[in-house]
Amino acid sequence: MSELLTQNEADLRDAAALAVDLAVRRGAKARASVHHEGVGKLAVRNGEVETAERSGSQGLGITIFHEGRQGSASTAGFDRAAIERVVEEAMLIAGHVQPDADADLPPADWLAFSGPAPELYADSPRNPDVLLDAAQAMDRVARESVASDSRLRAGESVAVAIEGLWALATSDGFCRSVQRSNDTRWAVMLAQDESGSTSAFCQSKERRVDALLSPALLVQSAANRARQALGGRTIGSRRCAVLFDPHTASTLVGELAGALTGHAQYRKMSFLPNPIGRSVAAPHLDLSEDPFEPLGLASGGFDSEGIAGSARTILRQGVVEGLFLSTFSSRKLGMASTGNADGFYNLRLTSSAPSGDWQDMLEQLGTGLVVTEFQGGKTDPASGNWTQAIKGLWVEDGRVVHAVTDVTLASNMPAMLTGIRAVGRDVERQGAIRTGSILIDDMQVGGTA
Repeated sequence: MSELLTQNEADLRDAAALAVDLAVRRGAKARASVHHEGVGKLAVRNGEVETAERSGSQGLGITIFHEGRQGSASTAGFDRAAIERVVEEAMLIAGHVQPDADADLPPADWLAFSGPAPELYADSPRNPDVLLDAAQAMDRVARESVASDSRLRAGESVAVAIEGLWALATSDGFCRSVQRSNDTRWAVMLAQDESGSTSAFCQSKERRVDALLSPALLVQSAANRARQALGGRTIGSRRCAVLFDPHTASTLVGELAGALTGHAQYRKMSFLPNPIGRSVAAPHLDLSEDPFEPLGLASGGFDSEGIAGSARTILRQGVVEGLFLSTFSSRKLGMASTGNADGFYNLRLTSSAPSGDWQDMLEQLGTGLVVTEFQGGKTDPASGNWTQAIKGLWVEDGRVVHAVTDVTLASNMPAMLTGIRAVGRDVERQGAIRTGSILIDDMQVGGTA
């Protein structure tokens, strides 16, 4: 039984269907999406409650397709008068845009009228007492850590619960809804010594409470990261091997996936142009996508156009086999939608090259730089030129020597992808992406002259 929601799936389906019906009566085709969400949050620091919030949001959005033109509008109201107004607004907008034959609903036979619906909701307790207990448990561990190490200070311990509903209807008769949940815990720890101060956090996010990392592990991980970053200093400019920890490695996987979206491809703003069938990464790498993982953070039975994705291989032995396409981008490319109008589903990067746990990866690195945090930078989507200011660790003979700060990394994404030597077994999930640490043979480090 939901503890954060005041609507139900039938209410949302009815609102979406009404919006579509009103548009059809005006001679248009339409797609309507409705969401409703409830959020609870509690934050504790040093035994005191700092934040206690309960909030919610809802909205209805409709996209009209009329005489080759497209118009969209949204409202927070679900009553008939609000829905009539938003349909009228969408029709007016559609009348003022240039026609585009590719801006249309997908063919009805592409739609997932039925089919697999992965579990996205776990019926876990999410009342204020549960959130308070979770935040206090992390805070107790944090204060125990401070008592045993004078360099540490306790930061916030936060527990968040989210429950949501989403419904989609189209003028082709599609009408489905889903219920989703998210539970998040994070702990912040601070460290200070004669060299200065630093902070770090550790977060766990799942769709069910009992799958979250324990309070002790969250706090200890945050404390270790904060301690590890003490005494950071720059290093001399050089070329060397670089190891991205699992958290920062997921960003590289995201860059690869972004270059394979239909939007980037048809606009010719991808550093991997015309990639299907081409080798774009080291031959030991595979990248897979799975929309149907039970309780996956990026799972779904269909996208915001009503089209199902599929469990598939995107990259096999470094060769591209698939793109991430919406209806619009697929038409621009002369292809079919892959059900990725909202981006990619659960991705996992794997490798057949020798690897191991974190310590094994440090030993493979030998002497070089570990990246633990990005501090700002950019990737040129067309050329792939990549620069980032980073924090990290300097490693010699597989052992951490000191923390590193005030340095930049520079390379080119195609070169980075082909230069990956190994992917660690220290796999972590960051949102939609699972990967272990990533070791790249050679990158330019900018530090002192």
